[in-house]
Amino acid sequence: MIIKILLPIRSEKIFFYKISNSKNIKKGTLVEVDFRGEKKIGVIWDQVIDYEPSIKIKVVSRVFYKLCLTDELIKSIEFFSNYSCNSLQLISKLCLTNFSSKYYDQIIETKISNKITDANHFKFNYKMNDEQKIAFNVLRKKLDGSFNVSVLEGVTNSGKTRVYMNVIIEALKKGLQCVILVPEKILTKQWVRELQKDFNLHPDIYHSSISKKKKNQIWLDTISGKTNIIIGTRSAIFLPYKRLGLIVIDEEHDTSFKQEENIIINTRDFGILRAKFARCLVVLASATPSIETYYNCQINKYEKIKLISRVKNTSPPKINFIDMRHNSKPVNSFISKDLELEIMSTLNKKKQSLIFINKRGYAPTVICKKCGHMKQCINCEISLVLHKKTKNKDDLLLCHYCNYQENFNNFCNRCNSIESFEAVGPGIEKVFDEVKKLFPIAKVCLMSSDVINSNKKFEKILNLILTKKIDIIVGTQITSKGHHFPDLDTVGILNMDTLLNSFDLRSSERVYQLITQLAGRAGREKSRGNVLIQTYQPEHPVFKCFNEKELNFFEWELNQRRQLFSPPFSNLISIIVEGKNTNETEEKSISLTQLISEKFENLEILGPAPAVLFRLKNIFRWRILIKIFKNSNAQNELKKYLMQIKGENKIDFKIDVDPQNFF
Repeated sequence: MIIKILLPIRSEKIFFYKISNSKNIKKGTLVEVDFRGEKKIGVIWDQVIDYEPSIKIKVVSRVFYKLCLTDELIKSIEFFSNYSCNSLQLISKLCLTNFSSKYYDQIIETKISNKITDANHFKFNYKMNDEQKIAFNVLRKKLDGSFNVSVLEGVTNSGKTRVYMNVIIEALKKGLQCVILVPEKILTKQWVRELQKDFNLHPDIYHSSISKKKKNQIWLDTISGKTNIIIGTRSAIFLPYKRLGLIVIDEEHDTSFKQEENIIINTRDFGILRAKFARCLVVLASATPSIETYYNCQINKYEKIKLISRVKNTSPPKINFIDMRHNSKPVNSFISKDLELEIMSTLNKKKQSLIFINKRGYAPTVICKKCGHMKQCINCEISLVLHKKTKNKDDLLLCHYCNYQENFNNFCNRCNSIESFEAVGPGIEKVFDEVKKLFPIAKVCLMSSDVINSNKKFEKILNLILTKKIDIIVGTQITSKGHHFPDLDTVGILNMDTLLNSFDLRSSERVYQLITQLAGRAGREKSRGNVLIQTYQPEHPVFKCFNEKELNFFEWELNQRRQLFSPPFSNLISIIVEGKNTNETEEKSISLTQLISEKFENLEILGPAPAVLFRLKNIFRWRILIKIFKNSNAQNELKKYLMQIKGENKIDFKIDVDPQNFF
């Protein structure tokens, strides 16, 4: 028999192979084949009838009869390939990437204990309040074998996690497999500890730092049904679940769920699609749902369940805005007098403070004061970020996009000036130095991805905070994601104006979400938290949304989007045209835009225009943005056409459906 094999490689082709034993062979079965001299794992996609090959066809080397992708996963791959303009091959690669025949034999022959947890072993150390019980009962009834998307919206520290954990227990009692997706791998251990402590559950952790052998083990346990609960980052949604019964996407609004390198895909949306074909419940949990999710609740596509009270009935933090137009601070400092006094008061009460700034490094830009020359990356058209080094090491200039680095030499090659460079703008390291000078007795820690680059370091810093050995935390966005700091009373937020006034159509949404999440870290125990936001625009509508009953952010933002015909009232498709020759890249982007406009009507095409990051890793980039009516008949035809576009003359195309970023 001749069969079609889908290989997880960068090719649009499906390859033909012979198979000697055709019994018990069905679509989705995994095989090993020889492909151009290498062993490759593929998936049987179809059988061929009445085919006479003109060349000799190779025979399948090995059939993994016990390993077969479910109909649900196959349908999800096929549908999302068309929707996201990604090939079947690339999406299947995400599903197969952590299976290897290298480990198969030694793992499969090892006796693996059944991990399905006996219902009698569950324990409940946490009692739900009345509000949580209502939410739990609503969700529990949806474990009925039908597709449902429920949005669990609750203020920070309202117990959303506890609600869906109890729903997981109910799903496990039914013998279903559950997956919890979290935006960052450093959060997985926190979830695991809670599951073990309060429910006696022992989930598998799945993310990029897990060893290859362990990933293979989990992959095999998942497809065989031997594992019942997975906690992981976006890659966990591509595991081959056998009895998928519940998907929880925690912090569903987080942009980390959108994968933008190699294969551009939104894993939150892929999770919802898998739930549809698996006919199961998916819970989207967030204190600040995305605008698209909020709108889907508004049109009754999703059901919203709200938690409005904090667990210990503490009042929500008080949010104040410091008008920097009238607030004194020394030159080249970034902490206002009002914020300084508030932190001092917090220190006197033996409580903790958090200062947030979403800028890595010491300074985002280094400029010569005499000639204006700026230190730029040699590979990208962007300024190098200055990072201060300790322990007698040189200061470092680093590109945050391609990781190019060089030692900082305070000499300008353009005007031959010595000691002429000035670090412009605030970075977290500069703010950290300022905090240590302002509060010399306080114990201060730095929380950023540059410092916390391993789970071990993260656990160490968390432990210092929880044991009150830290007084002031200076952190980037990593501090906003789901942490429980019981003694944190004051949060100071710097530099929000920069994000609020960026070119991104989602800038207002992201500022609102970020402030809400950061504010939620404060006052989680007995005392009411206090949040101070430094801004030169205190009258901005987004800030007014934090004044009770003055303005509903979601309604305001939806009205803005409606007027601009932006998502969720339209769909966006972004095309990045890339090439090593700037003229060829520009010409190709212009010709492609003309072809699309001639072939399709009722499209709004913006561009082509140089991308914000015009040169990235020595590749020139032009952007085309297509705006189209939702559910338009032309949308599928447009996507089919875009998938047929082939790169030529070393020109490449990246297609991003529903883009989150516009760099």
